[in-house]
Amino acid sequence: MKFSHSLQFNAVPDWIDKYVAYDHLKKLIFQEEKERVEAANNSQDPEKAHTETESRESVFLHELDMQLEKVFDFYTQKEYELYSSIDQIEATLMANGHLHSTDSPNVRHLQPNALETLDSTYNAPIKVTHEHDKIHSGKRKMSFESRMTIDGDAEINVEALVDLRSQLISLYVSLSELESYIDLNRSAFEKILKKHDKVLESDLRQQYLKKMVLDSRPFMPQTTEALRSQIERVERIYADTFCHGNVPAAVRQMKTHLRDQITYDRNTVWKDMISQERKMLDAHVKDTTPVKTYKLPLINKRITSDLLRRSLCFLFAVIVFAVLLNVDIFSNKNENYCFALLIFSAIMWATEAVPLYATSLLIPFLVVPLGILRNTDGSEMAAKAAAKAVFSSMFSGTIMMLLGGFAIAAALSKYGIAKAFATHVLSRAGTRPRWVLLTIMLVAAFLCMWISNVATPVLCFSLINPILRTLPDNSPVGPCLILGIALASCIGGMTSPISSPQNIVTLQYMNPDPGWGIWFGVALPISIICIFVCWGMLLMVYRPDRASPHLNKVKTTNDPISLSQVYIMAITILTIALWCAESSIQDHIGDTGIIAAIPLFMFFGAGILNKEDLHAFLWSVIVLAQGGMALGNAVTSSGLLQDIAMRIKDGIQDFPPIAILAIFACLLLVFSTFVSHTVAALIIVPIVQQVGQQLPIPHANLLVMGAGLACSAGMGLPVSGYPNMSAIMLESPTGKPYLTTKDFIITGIPVSIVCTVLIITLGYGIMSGVGY
Repeated sequence: MKFSHSLQFNAVPDWIDKYVAYDHLKKLIFQEEKERVEAANNSQDPEKAHTETESRESVFLHELDMQLEKVFDFYTQKEYELYSSIDQIEATLMANGHLHSTDSPNVRHLQPNALETLDSTYNAPIKVTHEHDKIHSGKRKMSFESRMTIDGDAEINVEALVDLRSQLISLYVSLSELESYIDLNRSAFEKILKKHDKVLESDLRQQYLKKMVLDSRPFMPQTTEALRSQIERVERIYADTFCHGNVPAAVRQMKTHLRDQITYDRNTVWKDMISQERKMLDAHVKDTTPVKTYKLPLINKRITSDLLRRSLCFLFAVIVFAVLLNVDIFSNKNENYCFALLIFSAIMWATEAVPLYATSLLIPFLVVPLGILRNTDGSEMAAKAAAKAVFSSMFSGTIMMLLGGFAIAAALSKYGIAKAFATHVLSRAGTRPRWVLLTIMLVAAFLCMWISNVATPVLCFSLINPILRTLPDNSPVGPCLILGIALASCIGGMTSPISSPQNIVTLQYMNPDPGWGIWFGVALPISIICIFVCWGMLLMVYRPDRASPHLNKVKTTNDPISLSQVYIMAITILTIALWCAESSIQDHIGDTGIIAAIPLFMFFGAGILNKEDLHAFLWSVIVLAQGGMALGNAVTSSGLLQDIAMRIKDGIQDFPPIAILAIFACLLLVFSTFVSHTVAALIIVPIVQQVGQQLPIPHANLLVMGAGLACSAGMGLPVSGYPNMSAIMLESPTGKPYLTTKDFIITGIPVSIVCTVLIITLGYGIMSGVGY
C-alpha cells in the first residue's frame, strides 16, 4: 500500500485535516522535478536556472514549515484538553471520594458516600474532542454489587459509575489515537523528505529532520514518554476503580473498545478511499459514450454488446462442434471427435467467448465422455483409464518448471532485486532519449529471461514513471518509451525457456530437451538483433531526441543489500546453472521439472515467499497450459495428429527443412498476431512436431523450436501477447491513452517481419549447427 493510502487508512477520521498533507507535498516535488527538466531542455542561463531552483526549493520548505506548525498546534491543543480531563477525573475521585486501601496498597475502592459526588460531577460531561469515542458504554455492564456496598439510590450510583467508565475509555481511546498521530506524522515527514532527496538529488532530509522535525515538541522523546505515562495513568485509574487494581485486566477491557473504534474508523475510511479512487478513475475517462446495448427478441431484456458478441461466438463454436461431431472426415470416430474438439477449442480460444483458462478446464471433461483416447493397439480406452491419462498429461515436468519460474520471479520482484538491477542500469543511461530508450529495452528483454514477459512490462512501466511525469503534454517520448518496453518484452519472450508461456509449451514437444544452453545459443542472437532493429524503427518513427533533448534521470536505489537478497540470488543462480547443465546430469535428475523443486522449497520453506505469494502466481496461465497439454495428448492418442501430419508431409516432404520452417513460422506469425502467443503455440506446435517426425530425415526439434520462437514474433497489434495488452492500457495524467492501435501497426508489424526472417535464416543456421 502506498504511504499516502496508509496515512489515510490509519488516520483518525475527525483529525484527517490535521495530518501532514503528504499528497500535496509530493505534487510540489514532482512539479519542481518537471520544471527542472524543462529548464534543462530550454538551455536557459545557468545563473537564472539556479535562482529559479532556489525559489522552487523555498516554496517547498515554506510548505513543509506550515505542515510542521499545523501538527505542533494541533498536538499542543489536544494534549492540553486530554491531560486536563485526566486531572479533572482524578481530582474528582480524590476530593470527597474517601479513597482507602483494603486489599493492597495499590487497590483503592470508592466509599459509598462518594457516589453522590460522582453522580453530581458527571451530570455535566467532561469536554473531550472525540465525542464519538464514547463507545459501547452500556454493552458490558460491570457487576458493581460484587465489589461495592451501595447505600442510597443504587440506580443513580450505578449510572455515575457507568459515566465514569465511559469517560475513562474515551480518554484511553483518544490518548492512543494521539500516540498514533505522532507516529504517522513522523513517518510522513521522513518519507516525504526521503522522496524529495531521491527525486531532486538533494540532501535536505537529514538537516530538516534533525533541526526542525525531531526538535519540535510533538516529536521529542520527552513528549512521547509523557504521553505514554498519561496512558498508563488512565489504565491505573480504571484498574483501581473497576478491576480491583488489576492493570492487565483493565488494559484488556479498554483495548477491546479501542479495537472496536479502530475497526469502525478503518472500515469507514476504507470505503471512502475506494469511493474516491473510483471517482478519480471516472474523472480520467474521456469517452463518456454509454455502453451499447441490444434488446433481445421475445424477452424484455437488454444485454451489452460485449456480452452479445461473446454469446454469439460461443453459440457459433457449439454449432461447429455439433456439426463436426456428425461429419465423417477421417474415417475414424476417435479422430473425427478429436478434430471437432480441436476446432471447438481453437474457436473458443481465438474469440475468447469465455476466459482462456475456462476453455482449458472444459477440455478434460469433453475428452473422456467422447471416447477420444485410444490404447496402443488402437482400441478405444476405457473411461477410467482415459481419465487417468488426461490428468497425468496435465501435470508434467514442464508445469513444474513453470511453477519454479514463477517462484524465482516472485522472489526477485518481492525483495526488489529486479528493480534494483534495472534502476542501477537506467541511472547510467544518461538523459539522451535514444540511449534511455535502448537501455530500457535491453533491461526489459533481460528481465524477461528471469521474471517472464508477463511481469516484466509492469515493472518497467513503473521504472519510467519519473520520466513520464516530467514530459510536456502530447510529447512523443512517452509513447516511444512505452512501445519500446512492450516490443522488447515480446522479443524477450523468446530468450529463455521460462521467459514466456509459449516457450513452456514448446519444451513439452521437444525430445530430447534442448536445455538452457542450447536455447540461449539459438534465441539470444536473434533477440539481440531484433531489439536493435526495433530501436532503430522507434527512433525513425518518433524522433524522441528532437522532441526532448534531455530526459529526467532515473535515480538508483541506495538500499543496502540484505541477507535475504543474497540468499535469493544464490538459489536462483544454482537453479539456472542446473537447468543449463540438465543434459549432462539427466541420468541423475531425469527431468528439468525436478530441478524446479529447488527454488519452490528453498523460497517457501525459508519464509522468503508465503501463502499470499503462492496465491499471486499466474494460475490462469498454468491452467491454460494444462488444458493445452490435455488437448495435445488427446490429439496424439486419437491418431488425429499423425493423420494431419502425414497429409501435410505429403505436400511438403520434397521441400528443404528451411522452407518448411518458413511456412510454419509465417503461419504462426499471423496466428500469434491476431490471437495470442500462447494460444498459437497450443494449437500449432503439436502439429509441427508430428510433421517434423514424419519427414524423410526427421527435424522435429528444429521445426518445433523455430515455431516456438516464431510465436513470440507476433507483436503487430495490441492483442498480440501480454506486453502489448499491458501497454495499450496505460494513460497519461490527463486520461489520454499513450498508445493506439496505429502505433503498434506502424512499428510492430515491420519488427515482427524482421524477427520472423531472422528465425528462418539465422535461427535455422544455429539450430542446424547444434545438430537439429
